[in-house]
Amino acid sequence: MNSKKDKCGNFHFILSSCLEREAEIVKAIGHSVRLKLLIAIYEKKGIVKSLVNCVAEPQPIVSQQLAVLRKHGIIEGVKNGNKINYKIIEPITHNIIRMLVDR
Repeated sequence: MNSKKDKCGNFHFILSSCLEREAEIVKAIGHSVRLKLLIAIYEKKGIVKSLVNCVAEPQPIVSQQLAVLRKHGIIEGVKNGNKINYKIIEPITHNIIRMLVDR
């Protein structure tokens, strides 16, 4: 079993400080609209107009939820002309969404 040693010399299977970022990610993706957005982005439908159609939510709600995901460093937008194409940049999130899609 893989153990880690903290600054105090105590062994832990998982350091609680390592889990802070993971907990933040789980909270951020734990919203149904954000989860649907991430699945659509994973499936290469990352342009806002496509995302609005995929999640069947009004554009302002989609934009608001995309902002939350960007704020948490989960996605980034790459501008191409007048369009922004979103992609998942956070590895843990990418793995979670991949598992959901591939099941």
